[in-house]
Amino acid sequence: MIVPTNAIPPLQCLRAFLAVAQFGNFTRAAEALGLTQTAVSHQISQLETHIGAPVFARNRPNVQLTDLGRKLLPRVESGLNDVWEAFKEVQNSDNTQLVVVSASPEFCTQWLAPRLEKFFNLFPSISVSMVPEYRRADLDTGEANAAIWLGAGDKDLSATRLGVEQEFAVCSPELALKLPKWSAMSVAPLLQYAGARHTVLDWERWFQQLYGVALSEYEFGSKYEYAPVFDKFSDMITACKRSEGFALVRSSLVADELSTGQLVRCFDESVTSDLHYHIVTLPKALSRPEVEQFRQWIEAEAAAGETVL
Repeated sequence: MIVPTNAIPPLQCLRAFLAVAQFGNFTRAAEALGLTQTAVSHQISQLETHIGAPVFARNRPNVQLTDLGRKLLPRVESGLNDVWEAFKEVQNSDNTQLVVVSASPEFCTQWLAPRLEKFFNLFPSISVSMVPEYRRADLDTGEANAAIWLGAGDKDLSATRLGVEQEFAVCSPELALKLPKWSAMSVAPLLQYAGARHTVLDWERWFQQLYGVALSEYEFGSKYEYAPVFDKFSDMITACKRSEGFALVRSSLVADELSTGQLVRCFDESVTSDLHYHIVTLPKALSRPEVEQFRQWIEAEAAAGETVL
């Protein structure tokens, strides 16, 4: 059977529908999906336009399923689950083993994705599926085989720290050449990431830790609230490379950019983070060779990166 092109709404709309139905709140659903609230709202609107009727009743701050939404929910859940199971079976056929890894969006884009080719070259029979999300995956129910978290998680989990994270400011090499000896941070905006609460990379907290005074105490502090805010960490880093301002980062998230000279540490000030990335699994999951091989590989990659930094 050939399904008409316009018969089914985009997959991201259905994922957004399930997330909002689960949390009853657009903001929490967006956090779980690693998206902005605006993006999730747009996807739900796109779904409702496709159907021709609302699936949620908006009652701030929460939302409830309409009668149509309640009718649709179990069918969408069942359908997407069947598709997921089918792909897992295919990916695990021909001796290919799948490892599902949950990690924050910025860790996926900045650290894990650029290194996966090395892993595939070493272990061609293992497939890795990344799930970019801030929500902590439920490892007990099999949502993921492994996770990368800031912190070790529950004591019943197996967790290994991937290194010691430093927090510091970076900028482009071109901007660094223009910095004066005094009040250098007043030269360009302090770029902001909308997900700072998840990464714990916040300029105000960083200044407070370093100097014990609020950012507003500095002459450039008043400009901070007007500085550009980026929905994606990678977009902020791209803007930083274009000399549009300074970015507050963790050492692992810009390891590649620093090693290739695309970004530089523009100030001596640095803070050892209170939180560090860990590879987290269920102890029983390590009995699966593909999960254990992924764990060993990511620990070795992280150790190699630390020697560079």
